[in-house]
Amino acid sequence: MALTPMLAPSGRLVGDMSVACYGADDFLLVSSYAAQDMHLRWFAASLRPDEDVTIENLSDRLTGFQLAGPSARELLTRVTAAEVSQAALPFLAVTRATVGPAAARIQRVSYTGDLGFEIYCEATMQRALWQALDAAGSDLGLRPFGLRALMSLRLEKAFGAWGRDYTADLTPGETGLDRFIDFGKTADFIGRAAAEAERSAGAGRRLVAFEVDADEADAVGWEPVWIDGAVAGYCTSGGYAHWTDRSMALALIPAEQVRDGLEAEIEILGHKRRARLVTRPAFDPEGARMRG
Repeated sequence: MALTPMLAPSGRLVGDMSVACYGADDFLLVSSYAAQDMHLRWFAASLRPDEDVTIENLSDRLTGFQLAGPSARELLTRVTAAEVSQAALPFLAVTRATVGPAAARIQRVSYTGDLGFEIYCEATMQRALWQALDAAGSDLGLRPFGLRALMSLRLEKAFGAWGRDYTADLTPGETGLDRFIDFGKTADFIGRAAAEAERSAGAGRRLVAFEVDADEADAVGWEPVWIDGAVAGYCTSGGYAHWTDRSMALALIPAEQVRDGLEAEIEILGHKRRARLVTRPAFDPEGARMRG
């Protein structure tokens, strides 16, 4: 599987998604649930009459769980006969397997920044899948976690979120999603010319991460970023990173001002709070746990 932005002809973002190949003519695209209608319209408008492609929205048919944490692989081995070792299913690999009672797709990817697997099954099998995982993981400390926990965990890796840090107003170069574009491929793709032009000229803004000396409130988005006494950018998202015990914010600032350790201020509820730009993630900066 691969992570990739989807572009408009202008080079601006239409979406960010994972694309998993389960066969020569079988691909599963996973993106923001809230953007599904926009993406379906985009696919319908972009398909050429001579293309033999069928697009089906599985958003309400496929569901499942993000299995994450240092014991994720151990738990998965207890509920499937499939080989899910690092050698057999490395980072960004995918496979089909029976997990508990459910026929499932397993994707070796993580939005928490830790070791993780996405498991997708038919919605009618989700309860049975949960029961199998719950029974097999009781001695491993298995606990369900929700979207708010996920949003906190992804901040520790400076992972962006659609609708917050990634929007249709922004470009791959500004958001850092250009690192997922294969500019060496020979095939053309929508937005290529604009993306290559931005790559040559350089983006004027960059999405960066700040550690914030917050008080009673964290940044959540749209807070001004002050650099050298002037507003230079704004926060796209933020919150408290509970695992690493710090307040974090993602922000867009001028590219020429990006440097590790940059001292800035983020205005939260009318109060300027000291902030320091960080270029290494707060959690597992080398990505060893996520890829291991």
